Amino acid sequence: MTQTEKQPPAKPVLSAKRSISSIWILPIIALCIGAWMVYSDWSQRGQLIAISFITADGIEAGKTKIKVRNVEVGKVESVKLNYPDNNVLVYARIGTDAEDLLLKNTKFWVVRPRVDAGGVSGLGTLLSGAYIEMAPGDEGKQPDQYLGLEEPPVTSATEPGLRLELISDNANSLSVGDAVLFRGFSVGRIERVSFDTEAKNALYGVFIQAPYDQLVSSDSRFWNMSGINLSLSANGVNVQTGTLDTLLSGGITFDVLDGERQGSRAEDGDRFRLYADFSSVKERPYAYFNEYLLLFDQSVRGLVVGAPVEFRGVRVGTVEHISFRVGESSVISDPRIPVVIRLEPGRFGYQDEESILEDAHDQLSSWVTRGMRASLKSGNLVTGSLYVDLDIYPDATEDQVTHMDGYPVIPTAAGGFVQLENKLISVLSKIEQLKVEPLIGKLDSMVASSETAIVQLEQTLREIESLAKNENTVALPAELKNTLKEIRLAAQGVSPDSRLYVEMNRSLETLQQTLDRLQPILKTLDEKPNALIFDADKGPDIIPGGQHDH
Repeated sequence: MTQTEKQPPAKPVLSAKRSISSIWILPIIALCIGAWMVYSDWSQRGQLIAISFITADGIEAGKTKIKVRNVEVGKVESVKLNYPDNNVLVYARIGTDAEDLLLKNTKFWVVRPRVDAGGVSGLGTLLSGAYIEMAPGDEGKQPDQYLGLEEPPVTSATEPGLRLELISDNANSLSVGDAVLFRGFSVGRIERVSFDTEAKNALYGVFIQAPYDQLVSSDSRFWNMSGINLSLSANGVNVQTGTLDTLLSGGITFDVLDGERQGSRAEDGDRFRLYADFSSVKERPYAYFNEYLLLFDQSVRGLVVGAPVEFRGVRVGTVEHISFRVGESSVISDPRIPVVIRLEPGRFGYQDEESILEDAHDQLSSWVTRGMRASLKSGNLVTGSLYVDLDIYPDATEDQVTHMDGYPVIPTAAGGFVQLENKLISVLSKIEQLKVEPLIGKLDSMVASSETAIVQLEQTLREIESLAKNENTVALPAELKNTLKEIRLAAQGVSPDSRLYVEMNRSLETLQQTLDRLQPILKTLDEKPNALIFDADKGPDIIPGGQHDH
């Protein structure tokens, strides 16, 4: 190919140019705005929750509001019947600003007009309609479904204070909202009332407001103050009443008994026994006790449930049960009468705490080995009532605490009239063993001798009587009287004022002077008996100022 040859012309490259028409700009902007509005609405709708109520009275879907302290935080979206669980489910939407309040112990209840012992509440809903009140929680994870309350809670879950549980054998006419008092001052409320079907006890949940929760200790006692307590005794009429609030609606009071220690501070969830009245507190003031079984081989007529158990005159417990059946089994094969008692370590000086029950039992076991026995004694001779007496008998045979049907058994001993009867029988048995016939023979001879002596005594008395009636014996007192008169006159002649006495005194003085003069003569005769015949020796001449030459 030569250079002169012409190349073919280049072919043009064709490409399609795409562009968005301006007509689509407005729909795109509208779509973005709509998506943003949907997301904004979705993000601000809040959380959907389910609340179960017994009834939907006053609740309407789309209208009933949910409030916290009268501030709206949500609204009911729908209400459905939950027939299998015999309740209704309320689905409500909670705003995002209140989602943090949805915790495990968050509570819901319907606010509607109510009239109860605490007064009248919810009158504002007569015009605005009922609404659901929400009490924010403070702990736990949000549950799948909340249980709505049929009654408003007495206190808020976040309110500082102390929550306790009281146990009672009876309902005691108390209800939710009743006051809890300390020495007449209101310090709390009853939050809930329930009944334990297994233990058959009434349970009361009470709340003590701060700072009054510091007044509750392990040794505190709670008792019912509802109505008027009237008692008549030898000391007169005793009337106990609480405040006007407790008089009308009921209430509970608590305190530490006089002479008791304060104990450790109570904590949330602690359990206390609720007593029917203050008299019951004094009779059974301790919550913790040990139970023991006593087996008596004598009649227990006069011993009743509630009778005291005493140790050397000091009450330490109470009789709990008297029956042949103990626990789940029967001890009818044993003719002894089983009696169950409770001993309260607090009465022995221990702390009223569960931890000391074992130590108290060990101490009692050691006393049993030293001779402690239980016996029945008479508490009242008129009514014939009995009580259980515990004491240590040093002469008792060695024994120890055994167990029967789950109860520790304390050995028993005869007491009261039974012990006296046994001693009387023992004395009569010894009398029967004596040889009575020889003794009766000697007794007969003694009686015969006594009769002879009595006859002789009577004869002697008759002789004395005849002697007393003799004329000479009758005149004897007059003669004795004359003799005594003459003796008295003779004695007056020798009195210090008589002449005879003066002359005798003078003669005695003269005689004394004569004897004084004879003293030198008698001395000389004593030294030289011949002095009356011969002259006495003369001593050497005394030369004044000179000496004798030897």
